[in-house]
Amino acid sequence: MDTIHNSEDLDFSYYINIIFKRFWLIVAFIALGLVSAILINIFMRPAYKATVLMMINQEDAGKIDATPYGSFTSEEDYYRTQYQLLESRSLLEKVYRNMDLGRYEQFANPGGYRKLKEALYIEPITRSRLVNVSVTTYDPQLSAEIANTLAKTFVADNVSNRIFMGQDVIAALENTERSPEEQELLNSMPQVVNSDFIKTLKQQAAQLSAEHAKLAAKYTAQHPDLISIQNQLNAVNNQINTETRRLVQSIKIELSGQFSGNNIRIIDPAVTPEKSVRPRKLLNLAIGLLAGGVLGLLIVFILEFLDQSVKSSEDLEEKLKLPFLGFVPYEKSKKKESEYATMLKEGNFLLAENVRNVRTMLDFALSDDHNAPILISSSLQGEGKSHLSSNLLVAMAQAGKKVLLVDGDLRRARVHRVFKLSTEKGLSNIWDSDPKKADYAYNVQPVKDVPNLFVMTAGQRPPNPAELLNTPKLADFIDWAKKHYDQVVIDCPAILPVSDTLLWGKYIPRAVFVIKYGQTNAKLAQVALDKLQKAGIKILGAVIGHYRPEGLSYGKYGYYRSYSYYSEDKK
Repeated sequence: MDTIHNSEDLDFSYYINIIFKRFWLIVAFIALGLVSAILINIFMRPAYKATVLMMINQEDAGKIDATPYGSFTSEEDYYRTQYQLLESRSLLEKVYRNMDLGRYEQFANPGGYRKLKEALYIEPITRSRLVNVSVTTYDPQLSAEIANTLAKTFVADNVSNRIFMGQDVIAALENTERSPEEQELLNSMPQVVNSDFIKTLKQQAAQLSAEHAKLAAKYTAQHPDLISIQNQLNAVNNQINTETRRLVQSIKIELSGQFSGNNIRIIDPAVTPEKSVRPRKLLNLAIGLLAGGVLGLLIVFILEFLDQSVKSSEDLEEKLKLPFLGFVPYEKSKKKESEYATMLKEGNFLLAENVRNVRTMLDFALSDDHNAPILISSSLQGEGKSHLSSNLLVAMAQAGKKVLLVDGDLRRARVHRVFKLSTEKGLSNIWDSDPKKADYAYNVQPVKDVPNLFVMTAGQRPPNPAELLNTPKLADFIDWAKKHYDQVVIDCPAILPVSDTLLWGKYIPRAVFVIKYGQTNAKLAQVALDKLQKAGIKILGAVIGHYRPEGLSYGKYGYYRSYSYYSEDKK
């Protein structure tokens, strides 16, 4: 991955360049996300939500029917308790049993009430006593039925649970003809026991009972005093019973009023929904597009991070420790035009300007000997070395030098196709036994449309290229070329497949290394460079070929934008 130029000077064009480089990969992920969303919309089973609107008022404090769930320190605690009760297992199981939900596919298993809880959604309405109770199922009518049944069951349970007292007390209050045990139970109720009037009557009854006992010890039952005391005692007991009945009746009336004023009620029952809530088609499409785009960007930046290819001057310096000589942009030439046609046109063309920059940088690199012959090679085939060689030699010839380009690749020659030259003459002939064919000057061909440029093609392919290059004849040819030309450049084979470049390096110890933009692997290139260095060949620098600027920054050694086209045919 390219090094971020400077944390203090963030170059957004760097990230934009990464995105545009793998733009179609991002588009592919966006399309994948969109297709996935469409498939979800098509195959997802529609779900329907029905909602009951309920109102829950907090119970009044201080009444006889204090809540059975304990006291609450705040109103918020009370409402949280009610929401939890709406989702309680006992309530859901009761609804599940009463509606026989096990016969429906969605709830058909022993733990079906758990699925009922998954289908339930409690949504309190902010700053109010209202709450929405929603149920979502695959059947719109079933959703409404469950929501309504759940709400009604909750209200009914709330009514039955509001009185926190024993069932025997409730039964005693309801019975008109009570047994002695039930009457005794009512007499022991706090409202009866704590009545001041009943307390006074009971004290009078106790005093009368004591006097009755004393008189009974002295007189017979028919004695007038004993009969009088007994009548007074009966009157007091009747008053106690009357007051007790009055208190019990008032308790019943109070409870009856509280039953009729239930604090939880249904405001809007659920109705059968007409539209499904899932799938949410537009939302799914938006999520699919967004997820595809984000995933695509993530993959692109991961690939960029893992990418070991060379794409900038910084990569050359950091990954390969090589001087940067320049870029050679990618240019798709027309079929009838030569590969170096742009170099011959008038105007500031991007390719021509960059090749001239490489020529200038190479002059600086050869400051000790400007006319020293050089090799041009790469780690693998197809990285643009022949393209660089042909255009660079045209630029040198345009600068007034008499230059010779030698196709040093006796295995996969290409220079003759670039300049449209014959292969009857060429490098392989210098080892011919015929002195005329072996003459060096005889095998050199001029390029008609480029003055001062001469080319020695590879000639006919020999059966043993490495053996030929490993003979003294090669050294003699190089000495001859140095005497007759201002600059000699050898377009060598790639380094890793064969050792031909190293054989050339025995006589020409200077080389230019070509990198293909975004394709050449840094580790593989380092292996090739190690071979050159071990052979004693000095690397003058590297050129990044097939560069695609896309109007963005080249890096700190290049241009910020592409050159304008000023030629007449471009206007």
